[in-house]
Amino acid sequence: MPTLKERILLTIPPGSQAGQRLRIKGKGLASKKHTGDLYAIIKIVMPPKPDEKTAALWQQLADAQSSFDPRQQWGKA
Repeated sequence: MPTLKERILLTIPPGSQAGQRLRIKGKGLASKKHTGDLYAIIKIVMPPKPDEKTAALWQQLADAQSSFDPRQQWGKA
């Protein structure tokens, strides 16, 4: 990941969600006294057209997580 001065390797913690902010300590703007923190916001980017193998793996994951409903928090319409 590019920062203000260099590229760094950023490890995304398991269970991270889209829109979540990750703090990168000491990689933000510098002042006379100290260097601030940089924040990275997680953005999920999917391939525009997955191949058959990838689609099958996604389906296996969906089947394994069948009790998970990403729309549950939307409430009833």
